[in-house]
Formats: sequence, structure tokens, C-alpha cells
Amino acid sequence: MEATSRLSTEIPAERQLRADARRNRARVLAAAEAVFAEVGVHAGIELIAHRAGVGVGTVCRNFATKEDLIAEVLTARGEALLDVARAALAEADPAVAFERFMVAAASAARYKALAEEMALRGEVPIRESLRQDLHDALDQLVRRAQGAGALRSDVTADDIKLILSGLAQTAVTPGEESSRERFLRVVLDGLRAGPR
Repeated sequence: MEATSRLSTEIPAERQLRADARRNRARVLAAAEAVFAEVGVHAGIELIAHRAGVGVGTVCRNFATKEDLIAEVLTARGEALLDVARAALAEADPAVAFERFMVAAASAARYKALAEEMALRGEVPIRESLRQDLHDALDQLVRRAQGAGALRSDVTADDIKLILSGLAQTAVTPGEESSRERFLRVVLDGLRAGPR
């Protein structure tokens, strides 16, 4: 009976500790998301910890390296972009779907950390299955737009990835927002099938 009563008081404390750890991890991720958006991947762990209202040790307990933290934040961004691609694939008009995705992807590239990683590496550090899902969705968007005669027939999903990397570069280059918007429009015009 004593053992049962002791066990029943220990379990809630353990659960509370796990709940606190989950909350702290969520706070660290939310803070990292905001800091990486504003400052980029060069932001220090101290700034992220301060923004999360936790100690540096809490950040390090949840993420062994800063690269792990960056990867987790950018993976969430990649999953959001995959949702955008899948929503575009549900669009009835393939031309509208492709353009909608490109505009959303260009907007996502304005996220400083994502833009830096894409500009530096041409891709972001996300798990391979997510990378493949994104590539497959992009390939379907390209093929549908080509099938509808809205996109040049020689364009591939890899070409679009390279273009998105270039768009990311514009996001980390000082300049007017209107210039970036014009750059995207020039790119989209160049991708259209038929006379330009």
C-alpha cells in the first residue's frame, strides 16, 4: 500500500517535469524561429535563450548543437512550404497553381535564416524524406503547368530549385522590396511558354 501511494505521488511530479521540458523546448523553438528570421543563422545561442526566457543550458539540453536547432527550425519552414505546394497542386488551374507556389516560395525565402542557407548551399538542412517530398511536389507542379502550356517545356524541377536559390540570394542582398518583386516577375515571365 505504501509503495502504491509513493508511486502515485511520484508520477505526477515526473509528468510535470516532462511537461515543463516540453514547454521549454517549445519556447526555445519559438524564440529561435523569431531570432533566425530577424538576425539569420549567425545569431548566438545566448540571444535565443534570452528571448525564450530560459538559460543557455536549457537550449543546449534540447539541441546538442546550434546546427541541430537551425535544422529543426528550417524543417518546420520546409514542412510549411510543402503544405503550400500541396495546396497549389489542388488548384484547378495549373498555371495559377505554379505561380501561386513561386510567389509563396519567394516570400518564404525572405525568412533570413532560410535565405542564408539557400543562398550558401542551394538547399536547406532538412531531413531527406522532406527534401524528396518537396522535390516531388515541385516536379508535379512543373509538369502540370507544362501540360497546360503555361510553362516552358525545357524547365525542370531542378531549374526551379536553382531559381528559388537565386531568389533567396536577393532576400539577403540589401535593396528595395520593389526590386525583389520585379525580379520575381521577370523570372516568372521568362518561365512562361510561348512568346515573351
